[in-house]
Amino acid sequence: RKVVVTAEGEEIGYDRCLLAAGAYAFVPPIPGVELEGVTTAKTLDEARSIRERIVSGRVKRAVVVGAGPIGIEDAETLRHMGVEVSVVEIFDRVLPKMLDLQMGRIYGEVFTRETGIDLYPEHQVVAFHGDRQVEAVELKPRGSDRSLFLKADLVILSVGVRPRTSLVEGTDIEIHRDRETGRPLGGILVDEHQRTADPDVFAAGDIASGVDVWGNHRWIALFPAAQQSGYVAGFNLAGREVRNPGLVDYNAVKTRSVTAGSGGIFDDEDETLFVEKGCYLVKIFLREGKIKGYQFVGRSGSPGANPANNFLKLLSADRWSRGVLRDRGQGLEASGVLFHSFIKLHRKVNPTTRKMMEELLLRALANPARDLPLYLRT
Repeated sequence: RKVVVTAEGEEIGYDRCLLAAGAYAFVPPIPGVELEGVTTAKTLDEARSIRERIVSGRVKRAVVVGAGPIGIEDAETLRHMGVEVSVVEIFDRVLPKMLDLQMGRIYGEVFTRETGIDLYPEHQVVAFHGDRQVEAVELKPRGSDRSLFLKADLVILSVGVRPRTSLVEGTDIEIHRDRETGRPLGGILVDEHQRTADPDVFAAGDIASGVDVWGNHRWIALFPAAQQSGYVAGFNLAGREVRNPGLVDYNAVKTRSVTAGSGGIFDDEDETLFVEKGCYLVKIFLREGKIKGYQFVGRSGSPGANPANNFLKLLSADRWSRGVLRDRGQGLEASGVLFHSFIKLHRKVNPTTRKMMEELLLRALANPARDLPLYLRT
């Protein structure tokens, strides 16, 4: 029988079905996690509740658990709203899944200096304390029994998400697991057409583990991968035979102080190209002459609009200076699209391309003669 059963017991029949229920915020089983003021920031209602607590003056000090992209952006927003903020991360750097140790520490140093946010890398939260309302967070340096206590009126848990695979429990639809241990590695397994083990059931977005550009199943709970897989699934639901060309993870953190981003993988390179130019740092990971991954950090500076750029001529200088250029890493992040293209096309880096990368003339890869940068640095 091809039916979907709702929580109320209603049965809905289908010819083809798409599972796109996404992921939920993981809440670690830490003592005291049930206290008022300990929350995730996944839903709109949670975001509204956090904002109401702050604007009402009930929050003076906050602790963010987890220094991934969402945790860092949450922390910076809280600090901008006048709250004293500390960020606790169990790994040895911020953005541990986006940046390696070298780039992560560079980012963390600039972020701390320019925001005043306290970072606690290599620390583990062991308990939340308070009488109904959270009042303190207990943490320990990794490998130590010595406890440290941080006062807190608000705690935001930002320790990742989990796919909603409970939807297919008890069915023949496969979950992405380690073949030796059986440990879950991700979401619902799908092929290049976003099809599950059931030929009439598809899955896309954060609920699914899709096939990446190197032919491996990976769970990539990020917007670009979700958008791409949903697009492919939609065509196939309608009866087309559209193949996903392969997923590549891409993520970026855009705060008022410093921007960072990365894409691809960083663990099997045979060559690394590190470029520092102006306020930008780029690290490119290559294997057999092909780009496997890249990382960038846009350090703070004072960019000014380039009046010769045709795109900028369509915008008023006032609007541009107030908006886009306030994000100091905008041009660097946009250039990451070109790295993405090289990864997806499995294109080798030739001497001309390498020179362009070393000079950070990344947009010029399309047509060097016509490239005009978006901004100028003095």
